Amino acid sequence: MGIGMNHFETGREWLDAPFQDGVSTPSATVISGPGGAGKPLIALGVVTSWLQAGGSVIGAPLQFPDPDFVTRAAVDLYDYDLRETGEYVHVRFDPDIDGVGHTGEGDLRSNLVDPENWDQTLDTAIESVDGGGPGILFFATALNLPLLSPTYADPLIETVGDVFDRELTSLVCVSTSMLAERARKVGDLADTLVTASVLEAPKRLQFTVERQDGEPVESESVEAPFDPALLASIQQRAEREKVVPTETIRNI
Repeated sequence: MGIGMNHFETGREWLDAPFQDGVSTPSATVISGPGGAGKPLIALGVVTSWLQAGGSVIGAPLQFPDPDFVTRAAVDLYDYDLRETGEYVHVRFDPDIDGVGHTGEGDLRSNLVDPENWDQTLDTAIESVDGGGPGILFFATALNLPLLSPTYADPLIETVGDVFDRELTSLVCVSTSMLAERARKVGDLADTLVTASVLEAPKRLQFTVERQDGEPVESESVEAPFDPALLASIQQRAEREKVVPTETIRNI
């Protein structure tokens, strides 16, 4: 992926600082770390800037099938409405259906436990966006969830690698608190690896860049400039709104 890549900068100094020349496009970035480290909240800094730059985003926050959570978090943290440009497509993770379907304008429903549904999901979403500006960004969180499937876990990791090889930019969050070895394998597939962590009392989020464009990086920890009280409020909302269909996935 390193040949002929462009670079994207968010315009947020704290987020751009540890990345030399910005995030490469197209490329694949994985944000890894324990549950509660705010990985999606950090990633939303890229997502919102990407849309503001005229790009398109396919969002699949797997633990938040209802788009309300990420939409509100983007407004709270970055003062930006993901729907503003009409270039955000939300994918609702639903392991109870067989394939992929539309649930409304800019809204899909997909069983991403089955590897065969990934290409169809992306292709369907891509058809509904312009792909201007920096291009198309695929944003996904809680990738551990479909990896709980005893049938599809290994093929899914291969499928994620195939997605990373597509001509789009991927930004994927994966938790090390669940299926740590599978999470590591997903991280190994990425061009760029970011490690997130959380500090308590008061709550603060930080991250380091471990690898960029396939090369090891020694970056200092960067603290996200979020108000601790706001973070605590968002975390409480996340606990109420997240959907984790563990048993359903383990039976697939």
